[in-house]
Amino acid sequence: MIEIDDATTIGQAFFAACARYATHSLLAVPANPARAYDPEGREITYAEAADTVRGLMAQYRAAGYGLGHRVGLLLESRPEHMLHKLALNSLGVCCVPINPDYRPRELAYLVDHARVDLVVVLASRLETVQAALAISQHQPPVCVLEALADAPLPTPATPPQAGEPVGDTPASILYPSGTTGQPKGCVLSHPYELAAGHWYAHQGGLGTVREGQERLYNPLPLFHVNASILSFYCMLLSGG
Repeated sequence: MIEIDDATTIGQAFFAACARYATHSLLAVPANPARAYDPEGREITYAEAADTVRGLMAQYRAAGYGLGHRVGLLLESRPEHMLHKLALNSLGVCCVPINPDYRPRELAYLVDHARVDLVVVLASRLETVQAALAISQHQPPVCVLEALADAPLPTPATPPQAGEPVGDTPASILYPSGTTGQPKGCVLSHPYELAAGHWYAHQGGLGTVREGQERLYNPLPLFHVNASILSFYCMLLSGG
């Protein structure tokens, strides 16, 4: 398995795993003819993920994104969410997942509270983002996922901070349900996310994770901690 410490960043762990488990499947979308994307299913190997992430890193870097920026992702639970997160985190950008069930006012709150520098959104969700920005004070640029191949990313309003991501660099800001008021943004660092997956991978017993052999099916949404962090990094660090 990929070993980590308090200084390991997500980019370091990801590319180490891609070198070690290149031909293994990292992400799998089960076949579902009724689903709007990948109806026949899809498998993405570690090597393929590394190529995609490097390409996305180049796009974000060329547009001026880097350490200290925050990018909101409204990509539902598609594999693109994780690939963009890995690319952003590798550059030192903090990922802010957006609940696709948010109403415009809830999304406007997230935009104002997290002060994201960019929103990347599916074309089918663009109307919701536009409605939210019509009532938010903060006005980040918006990029439609499907247009990424044909148009450059909008540039951020401020330049990135100097340097590279380190252990305590924020990797995600997650917004749980606000049952006692507005949801609080939970800031998770690179070591926090990796340590969660490392802990999960080493529990043993009925939950023993065998290196390079596991396929973990998780129906939970990627805007919460279980699927996008606990389960994902358990598989990433163990070659599953």
